[in-house]
Amino acid sequence: MVGWTARTCSLLLRERFPYLRLGACASARLRTGSRLVTLSRVEPSEEIRRVIERFTRATAEGDHESALARLSEHAGTLIIGNDPDEWWHGEEAHAVWRHQLEELGAFPVVAYEVEAWEEGTVGWASVKETIAPSDSSLDARATYVLHLERGEWRIVQVHWSIAKPNVEFLGRDLTTSLGELERVVKREQPDVSATLAPDGTVTIVFTDIVDSTVLLARLGDHAWLPLLRRHNEVVREVTAAHGGTVVETQGDGSMLAFSSARRAVACAKSIQLEVCNAFANQTPPVRVRIGVHTGDALHEADQFFGTTVHYAARVAGNALGGEILVSSVVRDLVAGGLDVTFLEEREVQLKGIEGLHRLFAVDLASSPTVG
Repeated sequence: MVGWTARTCSLLLRERFPYLRLGACASARLRTGSRLVTLSRVEPSEEIRRVIERFTRATAEGDHESALARLSEHAGTLIIGNDPDEWWHGEEAHAVWRHQLEELGAFPVVAYEVEAWEEGTVGWASVKETIAPSDSSLDARATYVLHLERGEWRIVQVHWSIAKPNVEFLGRDLTTSLGELERVVKREQPDVSATLAPDGTVTIVFTDIVDSTVLLARLGDHAWLPLLRRHNEVVREVTAAHGGTVVETQGDGSMLAFSSARRAVACAKSIQLEVCNAFANQTPPVRVRIGVHTGDALHEADQFFGTTVHYAARVAGNALGGEILVSSVVRDLVAGGLDVTFLEEREVQLKGIEGLHRLFAVDLASSPTVG
């Protein structure tokens, strides 16, 4: 796998965005004076998607020179493989990987899903792929970081890994996505009538811990389980204090319901604050992402859980650790209040929902209230 270290990426971000403040307990705030800055320059990259597809195809067909030519010659270039010893930088990365390609010949790998993005001279891609040695077939993952060098996208970091169920290497199942939590809710269709607003709407909040699988692997069950219990207690206590209901909890993910969009957003801000306080000394840090959406609950249950709940889960899925994202509906409902301000607007695609959608990041610096 090839790539930059976290420190290199951090330095690059600070150089390009000197007003960006990063911290474990605060969301990134993008400001120039009093003007909000959008992330409009981060966009899907068809060019990078094609680069990665050609790179994978060259590897599969044994075209070693074409594959190696796509690697950056920068000393910070990093390849991380599935074997514990596969961690190579710079010239070593080129030399060892060349030797591996010669040993393997044509490598039976097929990329079946590629997501690619770019911003200026930096790009990245995530790949789902299948490897078929002999008569077997393995599901694999790859992540790439690319840099624009002399007009060509070059790989500066790549990480390949074999996809395995959590139960195989952690010894237990985990809720692996907000989508899984959403499926449980859709199947069980819990009663949310107690949280209906007078106009028949309900505000749904999804929250989960980012990189919980990594935390579990680092901490082990003995430390993870108390952490998970404390996290879920924080969510329950803060939700109750803001007049909401914890509809469902699966692992470290929860779905909450409120009769007021303003209370839902205030609750989300308080959850971020209380999680930060509760795990201030935790290493690795505990970071929560939250998404908020308001919809009509007077529809048939299937329609409600298939639209409003689905939309809220997709909003949360776009949030970063330590961040709250709200839909344009929620933004319009709470805009103008002294206790809620927004940092930026994003136009994004939401999985399973047609078109582009406007999401807004909540400024955590404004004080949460219960009102």
